[in-house]
Amino acid sequence: MPVIVAANPKGGSGKSTTCIVLGTTLAAQGASVRIIDADPQRTLGRWGEGSSAFREIVVTPTSGEDLTVLIDRLQSRFQFVFIDVQGTANQEMVAAMSRADLVLIPMQAKTADAEVATRAIGLLRTQENLFKRSIPHAIVFIRTSPIIVTREEKEIRTNIETAGVPRFVASLNERTAFSHIFAYKQSLGELNSKDTNGLQAAQQNAVELTAEMVQLLRKQLVATA
Repeated sequence: MPVIVAANPKGGSGKSTTCIVLGTTLAAQGASVRIIDADPQRTLGRWGEGSSAFREIVVTPTSGEDLTVLIDRLQSRFQFVFIDVQGTANQEMVAAMSRADLVLIPMQAKTADAEVATRAIGLLRTQENLFKRSIPHAIVFIRTSPIIVTREEKEIRTNIETAGVPRFVASLNERTAFSHIFAYKQSLGELNSKDTNGLQAAQQNAVELTAEMVQLLRKQLVATA
């Protein structure tokens, strides 16, 4: 059962949004999912205190709990385990990377974010050397315009491609619905279209990103079989 880690040293990079969108989309499709909130900000933990039918998918480690043990326990019981980590090279990062089948690096298509994402990849390379194994990873662009691709975004995408860094084709667009997930502590499917503009487009966006991630994991499974 795959373990997916969302990591980026930059605060507000979209790690929690990426985890909750992917996790709740999979859960709504019938998959068994758990999301470990290992980020001290506890953004997902607070979301799990709401009334969503999927609130139980969020797991907050108890004080002093060994993250590796928690990951192994959940991985044996659920189809997908996501981990939202702080992003810095701390104990939680090492534990998460030691079990990762895929590392997602969320970032905005901005030059400053691209520089920070480079540090995230550097941290990942350090963990690869530590564990003596390749750790599959990919950049996920977030808060992109669904209508206009800016010159800056085009340049960043080209630079990432030239550097040979894997990235998702789908992005998480700038949508009110992705903010309302946390404002109302609900999944996309539970939000009300009367309160949330562009909800259907956001749901389709989430389905496309989730499908691409599942396909990537399947390819990795075939490659390692």
